[in-house]
Amino acid sequence: MKTITKKEFDLLTDYIIKKWGISLDDSKISLMEYRLGAVVEKFQLRDYEHLYQKAQTDPAVATAIISAISTNETFFFRDEKIFDMIKGKIIPEVLSNSNALNIWSAACSYGQEVYTLAIMLKELRIDPRKYKVQITGTDIKDEAIAYASHGIYTEMEVNRGLSQTRKFQNFTPHGNDYKVNDDLRVYTYFQKLNLMHPIPSRMRFDLVLCRNVAIYFNMETKRQLFERIANAMTPKGILLVGSSEMLFDVTERFDRKEHSRIIYYQLKS
Repeated sequence: MKTITKKEFDLLTDYIIKKWGISLDDSKISLMEYRLGAVVEKFQLRDYEHLYQKAQTDPAVATAIISAISTNETFFFRDEKIFDMIKGKIIPEVLSNSNALNIWSAACSYGQEVYTLAIMLKELRIDPRKYKVQITGTDIKDEAIAYASHGIYTEMEVNRGLSQTRKFQNFTPHGNDYKVNDDLRVYTYFQKLNLMHPIPSRMRFDLVLCRNVAIYFNMETKRQLFERIANAMTPKGILLVGSSEMLFDVTERFDRKEHSRIIYYQLKS
């Protein structure tokens, strides 16, 4: 594997933060060399500067870079208490005043968060013929969106976070894997979206989950991100971020709230 120089590292990190908002400091040099070295070899490039040059004109190379540097650690019902609050408080409150509910899972990765939310709707007996309900999952990576849309998971994946009861109520064996049932899929929609780009004006959400995403961004990029998210929410919309994330020094668009020791944020009037 080729060694990355400081010049090449700076060139690539500047490209990555401008294109995807992900900030990488000098402590990540070895990580970048390890992850992007495989991309250099895959595309038979001379070095990391050649990788940078190819990324400008070849979408496949750019996609390979973001796939290499971003993580996809996710599983069903991750931080289950948050989903208990969504099921017991947020969804009932929204639907008590409206027959519509729009949820956004930003950076949804391979779709486990989206289908977890769909399980919540199913367990609450939210009839899609009566309510206009949609869970939109977005991610920057084509491969993640394709995987989530396909809705087929390995046995190891469905066993991460799902009880046996929920597993067999919501998935059907598909060879050695498990396929999401249609009564969950009816609530879901997936599309590719770079969070650094403008959010389409048609997208307006009552609940946004943007968990453990902004931890990769610098302060200015975080401010831009949460401004865009706030502009894509309905009045009094709810935002959930990661348990280690706080917004008090990032944006003034939200009020900090707490329910059953879970912190959430509500869009200010």
